[in-house]
Amino acid sequence: MALTESLTFRSARAVQWRFAGVAVGAVSQFAISVVLARLLTPADFGVVALASVVLGVIRPFANVGVGPALVQRTDVTALHIRTAFTFSVVVGLTVTLAIMAVAPLAAVVMQNPDVTPVLRWLSTGFAFRSAATTANAILQRQLDFKRQSVIETASNVLGYGAVAIVMALLGYGVWSLVWGGLVQTLLASIAQLIVVRHSLRPAWARRELGELLHFGFGSTANACVGYVALNVDNFVVGRWIGAASLGLYSRAYSLMSLPHTFFASVMMNVLFPAFSQVQGDPVRLGRAYLLVTQLTAMVAAPAMGTLAIAAPHLVQSVYGPQWAGAVIPLQILCGVGYFRAVYYVGGVVVRSVGWMYSWLLRQAIYAGLVFAGALIGSRYGLPGVAMGVSVAIIYMFVATAQLALRATATPWDVYIRAQLSALVAAGTTCGVALSVRLLLEAWQLSSTTIALAAVTAAVIPWGVGVFRILGKPEFEPLRSHMPAFFVRLSRALRPSASPSR
Repeated sequence: MALTESLTFRSARAVQWRFAGVAVGAVSQFAISVVLARLLTPADFGVVALASVVLGVIRPFANVGVGPALVQRTDVTALHIRTAFTFSVVVGLTVTLAIMAVAPLAAVVMQNPDVTPVLRWLSTGFAFRSAATTANAILQRQLDFKRQSVIETASNVLGYGAVAIVMALLGYGVWSLVWGGLVQTLLASIAQLIVVRHSLRPAWARRELGELLHFGFGSTANACVGYVALNVDNFVVGRWIGAASLGLYSRAYSLMSLPHTFFASVMMNVLFPAFSQVQGDPVRLGRAYLLVTQLTAMVAAPAMGTLAIAAPHLVQSVYGPQWAGAVIPLQILCGVGYFRAVYYVGGVVVRSVGWMYSWLLRQAIYAGLVFAGALIGSRYGLPGVAMGVSVAIIYMFVATAQLALRATATPWDVYIRAQLSALVAAGTTCGVALSVRLLLEAWQLSSTTIALAAVTAAVIPWGVGVFRILGKPEFEPLRSHMPAFFVRLSRALRPSASPSR
């Protein structure tokens, strides 16, 4: 019991720090993106997005999954760490040189010559990042998200934000985004190495490397296919509709992904090492899966509905009228954004039990559906692409849930019941937000006022739903790290009885 409580409370504390880091990082990132959107053009963002498609496909190969393997393994020795560091550095440098060599070919495929120099410079980030792969994995394994969050936030603000904005003001255009990203990666990598201070002495132990790569190959294949699935629509838009349209579409997709950025990504990073420690206990793992699904659903469902309702006024007031083309794709994607946020939780379960190759098949089908949907939908512009991608997201939600439920011996009806309260809260939240929007539109108020009022009004029923979930006895470890006022509020709003598994 002592071990169980220790892991539970360590995980809750890690969630707290991860949430704080993501919240501060997301606010700063949002502010930076707004400033850069005012200073740069959609085409500038489009060129970087095209280069990022190539980098994202190759990124998993930069360390062949040895980082996640260090997190997932139950026992890790000093030789595992030294071997992982050496292997990551060698592969990272090799990948950087390879991308520099093939960059012109990538530009031909993308039909945009500006991609070549941008891709070459951005590829140097692999060399920086690979040196810190092992340090980052150790921080995750130890659930030390306090220092990790500080590093990420500081590097984002001081690196990407400061450098990109200053260079944009000086008229460097797309290179503002390139150098901002490189400085951010460099600062984060140096800080992680300083904080962890693991041995940098090279080692190449065949047995330890083989143990890491057994999980690492599966993790790499899944990450690669998963990235293709999440970005092949960007390729289709950039290749067949144009860089400016890609800038609009990528902005819409980024906004839809906010619940994932704010919540699901936090749970993924924290719960992967925590779930890995209990991978041999499917009952306990299943209970945790249902609890996290409840909380994720309560955040994602109202958020997606509110964002879709406020989108016409939110996009114009925040980004400006030149981004109006992102509104309809954003609203369509919000319709399935909930499923995207929730299926990531199932992905954590699948990874923690090591079912990487079973998941790989589902990821491959998902990637094919995204490509086919985006390609067919491109005939009807960005709304058509968004519709095609939505079909693929729904498939992935079902496929990932089926695998995670099998790993935890959890029935489908129990899984669905865990999400019902979130859907009810979403209906109430959307009704409030839509009523406020229609009322203020009738009064012909400004878009800024309408967007702010709709979101603010939606926060009340949304907050009630979140605190009702947090009031359940199962969330006591998480409540212990919340402010006293929030604890009292969650207990006052909690339901009279919690559904059992």
